[in-house]
Amino acid sequence: MAYKITFRKGKRESFTKLWPCDLEAATAYALAQLPIQHREKGATSVSVICERTGDVVFSSTEQPETEPA
Repeated sequence: MAYKITFRKGKRESFTKLWPCDLEAATAYALAQLPIQHREKGATSVSVICERTGDVVFSSTEQPETEPA
């Protein structure tokens, strides 16, 4: 099954990648790439969408780094 991994900056797509593998691998990639996409393109969230059904099967939001008190 194929998945579409979409990184967003607010409501706008900043980067999309097709992932022709299993959900576990797509989710791992999405989580690993979110901080990188945040640094490079300002992405604040990522979704993994099933290409067959169009359902969002995973989503995550970038957590802002907190300054030490």
